[in-house]
Amino acid sequence: MAKAFIDILKAVEVEQQQRQAIVLALRGDQGLLEPVGTSPMPGSKADFGPLAVPAVRATMSAVHRNQRYRYRAMDYDPYRPEIIADPYPAYRQLRAEDPVHWSDKLGGWVLTRYDDVKEALHGQRFSADRATPFADHMAAKDEPEIARVGRMLGRWVVFNDPPRHTVLRRLLFEAFSPKMIDGLRGQIAETVDALLDDLTGRDRIDLVGDFAFPLPAIVIAHVLGVPERDLDQFRAWSSDLATLVGNARATPDRYRRGGRALLALTEYFEGVVAERRRQGSEAALVDRLIAARDTDDALNEDELVANCILILFAGHETTTNLIANGMALLLQRPGQMAALRAEPALTAKAIEEMLRFETPAHSVVRIAAEDQTLHGKDIRRGDRVFVMIGAANHDPAMFEQPEHFDIMRKPGRHIAFGYGPHFCIGAHLARVEGRVAFEALLRRLPEMSFAEETLDWIDTLVLRGLRSLPLVRTPLAA
Repeated sequence: MAKAFIDILKAVEVEQQQRQAIVLALRGDQGLLEPVGTSPMPGSKADFGPLAVPAVRATMSAVHRNQRYRYRAMDYDPYRPEIIADPYPAYRQLRAEDPVHWSDKLGGWVLTRYDDVKEALHGQRFSADRATPFADHMAAKDEPEIARVGRMLGRWVVFNDPPRHTVLRRLLFEAFSPKMIDGLRGQIAETVDALLDDLTGRDRIDLVGDFAFPLPAIVIAHVLGVPERDLDQFRAWSSDLATLVGNARATPDRYRRGGRALLALTEYFEGVVAERRRQGSEAALVDRLIAARDTDDALNEDELVANCILILFAGHETTTNLIANGMALLLQRPGQMAALRAEPALTAKAIEEMLRFETPAHSVVRIAAEDQTLHGKDIRRGDRVFVMIGAANHDPAMFEQPEHFDIMRKPGRHIAFGYGPHFCIGAHLARVEGRVAFEALLRRLPEMSFAEETLDWIDTLVLRGLRSLPLVRTPLAA
């Protein structure tokens, strides 16, 4: 049977590489039969009729999987320590040699070129609903509690496609309009000064825990209408939830740990909604969402609570990472820090370069909504696609000397806040918080330097940020 099957393949001129895969499989090389990813090989439409006995079906699956590896530059594993510390050499190689890369580790395609990433973010060929497939997968694995968590995440606006996405986004947008955010500048400045007052005179600080986290968390709590006294609890919940949303592979119990945090946040916001509804408050975002629920029936109760959780979680993660990543970049480049300290008007430009160079929201996942071919690779409907925003922001086809951090770079064109319908509604808030924060940090903490030699990056693919940033006081030379 093996000889007859190989003769058939020769007759139809199947490529030598594919024939070799079948020969090895028929000889019993089980390595080729190991499951790869979450779907059969893209592009497979073969039907061998009576020949399609189990062994032959298995070998054809091996053939289709083998197509994924043609011309593959590397086996990209984003969780290797050296890539967590510095992902950009791997991105360079992928962009140049394999811009549509199949990753065994991720079970999906990896896009790294600017134009491809931008199209995936904007186009209709990719779906943002990756929570439903996750929930269905966990249900099939007899993990009902994790499946429930996936369905709860599926109510977040970022995991929805139009038309539901359009409705939910419109309800949230008003609270983050430039007019509303500009009105918060005074409160943001007061919060920055209060946090820095607490750091005055200290010889050692953790910029993340002492400043970069509490600043945006306090601000977003105000926007939502929840008390600042719960800040420490928010941080614990957010940290655990990030292991789930960011798929932190170094945290083996990330699903259960993140799930517990999501359930706790759900219970918390159910209480907040009930109390605000009882009080008849109208000042905060949660109040406007309650009104939309009770008056217009524009969203259901579960969606109301779920998107309050999203705003709390996403409303501080980007800014926390922007501030910590940006300060690390400046400390590594004293000349640029000195230039920025001497000319604070450059802060807006510097913020854009920080966002480009160490993009806080580093990647997003999309699901192929239809069969398609990109750079010669067949992507099938339902395949996972990892859209690497951080790689796109280092594409030399779009940015001159992209590996050079330059606060004088002409701003624009980076896609750190996404692109298209899912462009981050909190982008203006993050920029305002970043500008106020850096102007004050450089003025009031001029004598800080790294306390440790290496940076401790979080191990998630979705977020690019530091667990902590220990700094020590180093008196300036006279």
